Amino acid sequence: MTNLEMTQLQIKAFNKALSRADKANLISDDIYAAISDLIDPERMTKSGYGKAGKKYLEKMSPEELLAYGSDIEAAKNLLDISKLSTQLDISEATDPKGLLWRMYQKLEDAGYAFDSDQVRAVVDGEVNVTFKDMALKMNKYLNDEDYGLSDFTEWFNSQASLG
Repeated sequence: MTNLEMTQLQIKAFNKALSRADKANLISDDIYAAISDLIDPERMTKSGYGKAGKKYLEKMSPEELLAYGSDIEAAKNLLDISKLSTQLDISEATDPKGLLWRMYQKLEDAGYAFDSDQVRAVVDGEVNVTFKDMALKMNKYLNDEDYGLSDFTEWFNSQASLG
C-alpha cells in the first residue's frame, strides 16, 4: 500500500469519526476550532471534512502528504479526547495531558488514593500506556467498586513493563 493510499484511508476514517462525533454532538466549539486549525481550509471540503480525493492527494509532494497525514492523526486524537471527556464526564479537556490530570483530580475529589507519578509517566511518554487506556482504567477505578487501586496498579505495572 502506498503512502497516498494509506493517507487516503486515514482521512476517510477521520471523516467518518468526525461525522459520527458531530451527529452525537460530542464536539465542543474549542475542539472544532482546533481541528480547523490543524486541517486548514484549503484541505477541507465545503462541509468541513478532510479532502481525501485521489486527484487532490496526487498533487501533493511526499512531504506535504506526510504532513497532511500527521495533521489528520492529530485531529483524530482531538476527537478521541472530546469523546472520552464526554464519556468520563470531564469538561474542558482539550489534550491528553489535560484529560488525565482532570481525571486525577476527579479521583482525588472523590476521596480515592492515586499515584500522580503514574499520570506523569503517561503524560511524559515514559511508559507504554496510551492516554485513552489510562483514562478508561482511572474511570473504572472511580466507578467500579470491584476494581480497586491494587487492580489498577497491577494493570499499570503490567503495561509499563511491556515498553
